[in-house]
Amino acid sequence: MTVAEASAPAAKLRPPEPESSLRFVIGAAAMGVGAAVLGAATLGVGWLWGLAIAAAVVGVLWWLSLVRSPVDAGIVLIAGAISGQWFVSVLEQRTGPIDIALTTQASLGFLVLGIALAWSLRHRLTIAGATLVAASWAIGVAIPTQYGVGLGILADLGRRELREGVLQALGSSFFTMVALVAVLLAGSITLALAVKRSAPASLGLSVVMSVISFNMIGFSVVELFTQASRVGELAKEFWPPVWEWPKTIGQEPSNVIIEPFIETLQIAVVGATVGCLFALPLAFMAARPTTPDAPTYWGAKSFMNVIRTIPDLFWAIIFTAAVGFNAFAGALAMVFFSLAIMSKLLSETVDSIQLGPLEAAHATGSRHTQVIQYAALPQVLPNYVAYALYIFELNVRASVVIGIVGAGGIGRLLNEQRNFFQWDRVMAIVIVIFVTVILIEMVSILIRRRLV
Repeated sequence: MTVAEASAPAAKLRPPEPESSLRFVIGAAAMGVGAAVLGAATLGVGWLWGLAIAAAVVGVLWWLSLVRSPVDAGIVLIAGAISGQWFVSVLEQRTGPIDIALTTQASLGFLVLGIALAWSLRHRLTIAGATLVAASWAIGVAIPTQYGVGLGILADLGRRELREGVLQALGSSFFTMVALVAVLLAGSITLALAVKRSAPASLGLSVVMSVISFNMIGFSVVELFTQASRVGELAKEFWPPVWEWPKTIGQEPSNVIIEPFIETLQIAVVGATVGCLFALPLAFMAARPTTPDAPTYWGAKSFMNVIRTIPDLFWAIIFTAAVGFNAFAGALAMVFFSLAIMSKLLSETVDSIQLGPLEAAHATGSRHTQVIQYAALPQVLPNYVAYALYIFELNVRASVVIGIVGAGGIGRLLNEQRNFFQWDRVMAIVIVIFVTVILIEMVSILIRRRLV
């Protein structure tokens, strides 16, 4: 055997030479420049602009031997036309100036191109290739947008408008933001398929949706810092807290917090006690190991779902309209609030109990109630008590909130003082609530640790 023949198997096992990174760099530059040049001339027709960008992308990827299927190439071209049409149509149909929120919404169309391109590159996609493709999208989106402004197709970002505060974006930073949105939307999906993980796509979409949400609600970090002086002025009105004031005009100042505070605790106790008691049989009926039959199971489960979807504040509104603006309405609201939470937590606990004791009890001929009493209840009783303490802790907080709508307790007093802008009295009430909730939570945690 010759030396060449002996080395032949080793040569076959040798991995192929990696492709030169220069080809990817040249390809990305060609895609970006081509998209920019073509986009400047065709920006007025959205689908034509998107088709031009997609054609440049497909051409470079074909040259890099990453796309070889005419079907995949056609899918990318169609997706590019859809993305470009969406982008331009959103900007052209605006009723106000172009800002970051509007361009973010317009860039959502590039999700279509991102998904199509990721699909076409599913067999030979690398992290480097996906990153460079994403960079080319940024160039292909940002530069034509800037050309469109110069040609008068899109809104003018003139200095006069910037000085008047019409636009929320400044110069080149505006186009940088548009480019980043394009990268996050389309590039994150392609990168996710390159590494076969959903995290990049999820992260990119989360960031973009967060930006849209911040702009839609008018959240501004700059305004947050510029209004900091007003927060300092308001803090002076909160401190020092006032602990005594007259109940009515002409009376001497007294500590009026004690009575509604005790009423709040009473509402929380009644709501937790009654709600947890009714939740016990409901939870056993809504758990598969202890339900007597299917109709009972689905009926209890449906009832639990209904009461759990109704917030505590809505229960308070219903019962204040039914029985008046008093503590009784608040207690009824807390009963249903406690029932919804306890039944859900306890039913899930019952679903996870050991079935051996239940099967043994059934084998001895025990009735259904006896099986629950002697086989199921002992397994969930520690959790039940721990849940009850946790619900009482929640009720103290919730009873303050429902008091704002007139359902009794210290929340009603808090709302009254807030309406009269008595911030020093509001601070005193908040301190009482804060200390009470902290103490109850500490005691509740200690007891729950011993039980569970």
